[in-house]
Order: sequence, then C-alpha cells, then structure tokens
Amino acid sequence: MMNWKQYGGGSRRRKHHAPLPQEGLDEPFGPPPEEYLYRCPVCHEEMLVNEAIIDVAVGAAKCRGEYTGGMPTIGCPGCNGETMKYVAEP
Repeated sequence: MMNWKQYGGGSRRRKHHAPLPQEGLDEPFGPPPEEYLYRCPVCHEEMLVNEAIIDVAVGAAKCRGEYTGGMPTIGCPGCNGETMKYVAEP
C-alpha cells in the first residue's frame, strides 16, 4: 500500500488562481459572426445563416469534390432539400 506521506501528503485541494482582469472581458471571442441571407427557390423559405455554417458547407462540398467557389448551396429546413441559395442583399 502507498503511504500518502511519501508523496507529499496533505490536502489535495485545488490552488486558488488570481482573478482575471475585467478590462478585456467585454468581447472574449471577438466580434459577433456575420450572417448571410439565404432563400429557397422551391418553398420560398428565407433565413440568415451564420458564417460558421457556411464554412462547414464549403468544407463538406470540398470533401465531396462539388465546390466550385463562391457561396455554397445549403439544406433547406422547409422542404428538406439542398436548395437554399445565397441572396445578395441590396
């Protein structure tokens, strides 16, 4: 059996850390992500799509060898098809 005194023994509590400065915590992850307007030509569903979702769609299209550049076509929640296209805002 191991003896706790051999390995320093005592309390196994976490050490307290110094509090973080409050001046840099306003935007800890940077500015909010951009959103882009997408519209489905089949069911006319419109929604704003976060840039992270677009990055995932680009990565998936590249993996499948279907990416040709520009804004990707994404899945529509209204008609369940890969039909939503980017709409350039006026």
